[in-house]
Amino acid sequence: MMRKMIFGSLSGLALMLSVGSAAATTIYNEAVDGDLDAIGTTNVNLVAGVNTILGSINQTPPAETDRIRFTQAIGMTVDSIILSFAAPFDDASIGQNMNSALFNSVANLFDDSFGAINSGASISASFFDSFGPETGPLSQDTGGAVWDFQLSAGLVFPAQPWTLTINTTQAPVDVIPLPAGGVLLLTGIAGFAALKRRKRRPA
Repeated sequence: MMRKMIFGSLSGLALMLSVGSAAATTIYNEAVDGDLDAIGTTNVNLVAGVNTILGSINQTPPAETDRIRFTQAIGMTVDSIILSFAAPFDDASIGQNMNSALFNSVANLFDDSFGAINSGASISASFFDSFGPETGPLSQDTGGAVWDFQLSAGLVFPAQPWTLTINTTQAPVDVIPLPAGGVLLLTGIAGFAALKRRKRRPA
């Protein structure tokens, strides 16, 4: 009976941890935090786990651009970046003049997967740039790297909500053991303090 109770408690704890780790953190919501501009003045920090950025390209005209930068922490790896839309585009009612870009500051590279958008299908980062004078992989594990995402539209009707999902993992922080010499030093300081207190005590 006790074994079953312990097993049940451990199973419940594992389930709670798995659910908690899968929960997404909205690091920016355009409807709540303010309209994104075209020059990228908004910069947010990534957290470990699932990050979401929520936005919407308004019905045009006039033309609109949403741009946002996000920074990864030391020891963090960006595992995936996915752009998705609320629903597939309706060719009869939505313009197909949307464009996207994903830039990484480490080597000044643009992701191949982000470019002209002609459907409402999700777009996943390839983390590689094969065009232009500078080519190669986009760094996914450089602390302090700044990612720059941009979505623009020449003609959109009706408005099109979008979500950028960034999945990250954080390396565990290594605990640096105190050297043996440091332990001896602390012991000596503690002993000296005790001796000093004893000398001050009246006879």
